Parts: sequence; structure tokens; C-alpha cells
Amino acid sequence: MQDDTPRGGANAHDEQADDAHNILRRTPFMLTRCSADLRYLYVTPAYARMIGHSPSEVVGKSIIEVMGEAGFKTILPHIKRVLDGHEVEYEEQVHFKDVGNRWLHATYTPDKDATGKVRAWVASIIDTTEKKRAEDRVAADLSAMMLLRAVGAACNADGAEAGTLQKIIQAAITLVGAQKGNLQLYRPADEALQVVAQQGFDEHFLRFFETIREHAASSCAAAMRSGRQIVVQDVLDSDIFAGTPSEKVIIEAGARAVISTPVVSSKNHLLGMLSTYFDHPHQPHERELHLVQLLARLAGDYLERKEAEQRQQTLLGELTHRTHNLLAVVHSIASGTLSRARTLSEATTALEGRLQALARANRELINSDWQGADLLQIVGKEFEPFADRISVAGAKIVLDPVNAQTFSMIVHELTTNAVKYGALSNTSGFVKVSWSIKQNGESRSLYCSWLERGGPEVASPTRKGFGTWLLKSAVQDINIDYGEDGLSCEFNLPLRPLKVSPADQLKTR
Repeated sequence: MQDDTPRGGANAHDEQADDAHNILRRTPFMLTRCSADLRYLYVTPAYARMIGHSPSEVVGKSIIEVMGEAGFKTILPHIKRVLDGHEVEYEEQVHFKDVGNRWLHATYTPDKDATGKVRAWVASIIDTTEKKRAEDRVAADLSAMMLLRAVGAACNADGAEAGTLQKIIQAAITLVGAQKGNLQLYRPADEALQVVAQQGFDEHFLRFFETIREHAASSCAAAMRSGRQIVVQDVLDSDIFAGTPSEKVIIEAGARAVISTPVVSSKNHLLGMLSTYFDHPHQPHERELHLVQLLARLAGDYLERKEAEQRQQTLLGELTHRTHNLLAVVHSIASGTLSRARTLSEATTALEGRLQALARANRELINSDWQGADLLQIVGKEFEPFADRISVAGAKIVLDPVNAQTFSMIVHELTTNAVKYGALSNTSGFVKVSWSIKQNGESRSLYCSWLERGGPEVASPTRKGFGTWLLKSAVQDINIDYGEDGLSCEFNLPLRPLKVSPADQLKTR
């Protein structure tokens, strides 16, 4: 007799249920089944892990108990719709009391009984938190790059420098989410930082931190000392500020954290400091630090370019001034020579010699970048043809450009006169030249003595030539003696202080 009873029966059904349970237990998908009275009937392990629990800690409990009031309030409108029999799909940020905010993409499907009444619903959930964070990072990076591009455009434009510096500090505050900030420029002359742009600070803070030197109790001084970015996560816990007046001032200004980033040139010379301040303790992300470093690089390029433009303008101004002065000197020499020469040939020879003397002085000045000319070099060039018949005694002295030109012309006229009429006009004469510095209070002068011996007898000239006119017009305190033993000349040339021009001050950086 054949047995028609289905093989397996209830056992097969149980096996299928076990298989379904195992699949759901292992699935990475997040599924829940909740009752109409808002309790969890079932959750997959993946969902339980997402909210920081095991399934046994969730099943049977109310939704509000597991999620917390804030998260339950967010999803309550969707629950009401699914209980009205609608399928619901949404993507929202939901707060869980044990794990914080999560972005969820959820689909609610109503579970109805035979009468059509909703007795429960099934939720299929995808955690999109990391996707959202990645999208936010991309959006934030895009926004930051656009802001940096705008700052770069402002730096390349020919706008007012103060406005550009203000845009830089505003961008720094935006990039790191700070509340205040300032930009300081470095002054090489006194090795100090000075605020040139700021946002958010009161007068008391700005006066206190107006000038910052290397050993001051501040994050920007620490960055200046170390040459690297300094992060103070909490001013009250920082060794930089501990127990100093700076700590009190910065706290009173409403700042609790600060990032100070050096602004440097392409050759890594300090140009300034970019500092952002937070009104609460703050631990910056690497992204924030990197963005403010990019901004500091832009600021450094801008300041370096402005410095180069300033230097170029200064040099152009100095060149124009020197050219005008040189032309005036040449005109004076030419006019004086031509008006006092007896013949054209005499005028040509004299003018050529005087212009060569002026050129020698100017070559020395050019070699020193117009800082001054070595007196020994001026004398040595003039005396080269008579080196064995001239003795020189004097300390190394650097003359400013005007005095260098004047002294070169004086020495040339005395040498020319000695060659024509004095000690260098024969084969036995010689010249002694000496000089020293005379101090009179705060002023200084160059005392110079010219003594000729062994030449023919000299007499006072019957007419005043250009050389005599030059000597007496260039030097007020001068004594020329046409003695029987030879000519002697003594004069005092007031010395101007050697000043460093603005263009040359830029070199000290």
C-alpha cells in the first residue's frame, strides 16, 4: 500500500524557518519589524550593531526607549503614515541616544491583517552616514578651494593692500570655523610681529598684543621661534600662556584656542603670522591645518610680490635721483671746465680727466650697491701711474656717495696740478697723502693732508682755474699753501652718516 503522506511535513517547514533565521542573522542588511503599539518585534543583528546593542537588548522594548526622545520625534511623522497604511521612504539624520547622529535611508512597509488593518510594519534601513560625510567633505573641500581661489584672485589684483590682507584673515576664519583672527607682519628691524589686519578683537587685546617679539608669551611668538605651525587646543591648559598676563588678556577676549601659522617667503624667510582664535577648546582636524597652511602660502606669495614691487619702486626712485644728481655733477664739471679753459684742446683734456675721475668713483659705488666707496680704493685708482712716488697713510674709511664723488674730484685736481706744475712734474718729486677722522660732538669730518716735496718751486696762481674753484666750493674748511718746498693742502670734509636705503633694508630679511 502506497503512503501518500508528504515527506518532511512540519520538519521541512521548521528547516525553512531555521534557514530564513540564519540568513537574516548573517545578512548585512538592517531590517526591523515593529508593532502598532510602537515596540520592536524583530531586528537583524546589523541594525542592533548600528545602534550599539545586541538584538536581545532591543526586541520587546519600545522605540522611544531604544532610540531616545530626539530620534523618536524625528521618525514619528513617518510612523504615523505607515500606520495609516502607506508605504514610506525617507532619508534623514536621526539621533540615537547611545551612538549619536546617523544618516538613514529607510523604507517602511505596512504589515496588514486579513481585514486590512495595520498590525505592524517592516523597516528596511541603509546607513548612509559615511556617504553623507564623504559628500559633506567633498562639498566643504570644494567650498574651501573656491574661497582660496577668490583670495588668490584678490592677491593678484591691483587692489588696496589693506583690503587684501583683510580678505586673507576673513578666509582663515571661515576655513577653520574660528570666531576671531589676526594677521601680523614681521618687522626685520626690531625682529617683531605687528598686527595689520584683524577681525573680532577689542581695543584692549589689540594694544596688549600690538607688537610681539620672539620671547613673548603667545602662540605667534612660539611659532616665530620654532618656524612651524603652533596649535593651542585650550589656552587654560597651555604651557605657553600658563601664569602670564597674556593668558588673562586672551581669556577676557573670549578666546580659548588658537592656531598660529607662519607666513613665509619662497626662500623660507618669515614675512608674518596668521592666527585664528576659537571661543571654546578646539582640537583641529588635519584638514583644517592643511587649509590654513595653503592660505598662509598664498599670503606669503602676495607679501613677497608686494615687497618686490616696493623694492623695484624704491630702486627706480633711487636710480632716477642718482641719475639726476650725476647729470648735475657732469653739467657742473663741463660748464666749469669749458668756461675756464684757454683752448679747446686744454678743455677736452681736462674734461676727459675729470669725467674719468667721476666714473672711477661711481664704479666703486656701483660695486657696493651704492652703499659707499672705500677711500683707499679711490686714492689707489687715481695714483696708479705714480704708485712709487706717492705715500698713503690712513685708516679704512667708507664714504657716502656724495662725499665719494667730491673726494674723488678733489684728489684728481690735486694730482693733475702736481703732474703739471708740482712734485709729479719731474722725476724726483713725491707726494704724501694722509687722512684721519675728527669727532666733534655727534658730527664727524674727514681731515686730509696733501703734501708735495722735491718738485720745482711753486708760486700762487695768477688766475683761479676750475680746480681751485672746485676745491674751495666743495670744501669750506680748506687751506692751500704754495710754499717754497712745495704745495701743501689741508681740508676737512664733513661726513654724512651711511644710511641704509629702504631697498637695502629689504635685503635683511
